[in-house]
Amino acid sequence: MLAYAFPGQGSQYSGMGRLLLETYPEAERTLRLADEVAGFPISRLLLDASEEELRRTENTQPAIFLYSAALYDALGETSPPEVVFGHSLGEFSALYAAGVFDFATALHLVLKRGEIMGRAAGGGMVAIVGEGALKWARRVIEEGKHSTLVIANYNSPKQVVISGAKEEIDRALKDLREITRSEGIRLRLVPLKVGAAFHSPMMEEAAREFKEVLERVKFNDPKVPVIMNSTGRVARTAREVREALHVQLRSPVRFTDMIDEALSLGVDTVWEVGPGRVLCGLIRQTTDAISCEPKDPKYARVE
Repeated sequence: MLAYAFPGQGSQYSGMGRLLLETYPEAERTLRLADEVAGFPISRLLLDASEEELRRTENTQPAIFLYSAALYDALGETSPPEVVFGHSLGEFSALYAAGVFDFATALHLVLKRGEIMGRAAGGGMVAIVGEGALKWARRVIEEGKHSTLVIANYNSPKQVVISGAKEEIDRALKDLREITRSEGIRLRLVPLKVGAAFHSPMMEEAAREFKEVLERVKFNDPKVPVIMNSTGRVARTAREVREALHVQLRSPVRFTDMIDEALSLGVDTVWEVGPGRVLCGLIRQTTDAISCEPKDPKYARVE
């Protein structure tokens, strides 16, 4: 069974749309449509935006969605997915692919989401990479008696992300470095270049604002099963999708649970449909029962 997986923030790179258009000329239709829907040349984010521009959340999110949607439009007609899911922002690409939203609605939602998240401030995030990452994340959160720190991303058995107030993130980093020294373990600690504590209770206000946006939008029942971030489970109705999206910004991304759910559905092949190949790496760290192939032409061999 074939699933499409759509990446989230952090997978972008400057000029990512140029090779996409060279490889899939039909993707230009989606880029033109995006410019019409947005009312400005938003497609330039894929073609000539600088790395600095793409690091801004309000630009990053529509850029990744547009790339993923254009690539999906190029691939989906000949090899349609039987299951879809996305990582954080990528969930909106998955919902577009499943027919929950049309393209214009999905793009408007992503633009609004990027705007709301771009205004959020006052926190940080750190990726913990290595054997037993979840154990060490839980230990530093519990022993440090942090009031805001939570696990924001359960990415794989070897990678989790913690999120919270900046001063508590800094203290957790110090504690983790001390643990690695005193216990002789090898962990890679990667502070993420974000200005807020995404996927944590500190996003409560942003989640409420975005919920008001979602309430004004019509949801369709998914045409194929969608595995949702906040539950790690399949949503098969518009109501289930809506309920999961309402809490997405302040809830953890349960990616390992999502992969378990994909396995239970019979998924054995995943195409990563978007820029980069981050999700394929996480899937390989989680299970050897699923083969994953990045479809970004920079990393994929196109027949």
